[in-house]
Amino acid sequence: MKMRMCLAVGAVTAIMGGTGAFAAETNHIFRTPAAFKGVIQGVVGGKPAYEFQDFIGADLVNLALGTPIGTVRTNEVLALEVACDSGSAELVVFDKATGSNLVTIATSSKITVVQQQSEASAAFPDRERFATEMVVAAVGSSTNALLSGFLDMAGRLYLNPTNGCPRAVLVDTDRKQDSACGDPKAVTDTIDKNLNKVKGLAKFAGRGHFHGAFDAIIADQTNTVVVPDGSLSIDRQLATSP
Repeated sequence: MKMRMCLAVGAVTAIMGGTGAFAAETNHIFRTPAAFKGVIQGVVGGKPAYEFQDFIGADLVNLALGTPIGTVRTNEVLALEVACDSGSAELVVFDKATGSNLVTIATSSKITVVQQQSEASAAFPDRERFATEMVVAAVGSSTNALLSGFLDMAGRLYLNPTNGCPRAVLVDTDRKQDSACGDPKAVTDTIDKNLNKVKGLAKFAGRGHFHGAFDAIIADQTNTVVVPDGSLSIDRQLATSP
C-alpha cells in the first residue's frame, strides 16, 4: 500500500538519463542542508568495533575544502546542482559570495526519474521522483579531504511546468508522500535560519535521502565511513553569477 501511495500519483512518465523532451536551459542549483550518521571502524580491546559519528552538510563542505570539521563558514554551503533535462546531478560546495561552485563533492554516474504532470494543458510535468548513483570526488588537502566513495540518493523535486526545469515553490504540498517513499523530515541549518523566516520566499524544491560509503582524511586520520542512512532538504534556488 505504501509503495502504491508513493508511485501512483497521477500521469507518470519515466525517463533514463534525461531522454525526454525538455527546453534547453542551464542547470539549477539549490541549497541542500544534509545530516547523516557515519559508522567508522574502531578498535576496542584489540578487537574491531563500531564508532558512530554524526555528520552534517557543513562537514562535507569542510572536508572538500581541506579544512577541519567544525570550521565555521557562512558563504560556502552544500548545494545540489541539477540539469534541466534531469540527466545529471552534482553535490557541490557553493560560494554565496561569488555566486559560483567552488568544488564538486559527488557526481551522478546514473540517474533515473519518474515524472508527474498535474495539468494536461501544461507544456511540461510539474513533479518528479529521482534515484541516482553518485561517485564521490577526491578533493581537499593532505590533512582533511574526501578521497573516494559512492552515494546512492533518491528523492523528489518540483518542476516548472513551463520549461520542465527544477524549481522551488512557496508551499510544500507533497509532504504526505514522504513517509511512504522514505524521505525524511526537513533538515535545517542554522546558517539559513533567518532566510527561512522570510515571507514569500520560494524555499521548497524537494526532499531526499541517501546511503553509501566514502573514504576520507579527518584530522590527519584516514577513515572509511559507512553511511547507513542520510537525509537532505532541497531548498531555495541559489543565485549564480552571470
